[in-house]
Amino acid sequence: MNALGGNGVALGFDQVFSSMQTGVVDGAENNPPSFIAQNHYQVAKYFTMTEHLIIPELLVFSRISWQKLSPEDQALIKKFAKEAQQEQRVLWYEAENAAIEKMKAAGTEIITDIDKKPFQDAVKPVWDKYGAKYAAMVKRIEAVQ
Repeated sequence: MNALGGNGVALGFDQVFSSMQTGVVDGAENNPPSFIAQNHYQVAKYFTMTEHLIIPELLVFSRISWQKLSPEDQALIKKFAKEAQQEQRVLWYEAENAAIEKMKAAGTEIITDIDKKPFQDAVKPVWDKYGAKYAAMVKRIEAVQ
């Protein structure tokens, strides 16, 4: 946030609404379902779809526990995890679309026409400082369509 000219502040999620309401902060980072669920639409009249952050939902398994499972059970878990992944994506998009409709109904202005290049240029020093360590992962992410 600082690289973009703002002053990033860490807040507990439960403090964001009142901080925006009282003007302590000007805005917050959010996804549409959270924007609605936390009532942020009541104090933030604009929502910009920057697509700058996607937090993955992870299924994590202990290596020790995994190695105790039979190959058949491991195969079942992999199969059902893949199915759950596909279902979660469908459910997420449904929740996101429902939230966007609620945002529109509440009068939130949703901004989708974004020139991302100036943002990317502004955070280049951050990428230069921290990105080399994650270069292989960044390439994998950028390859996703």
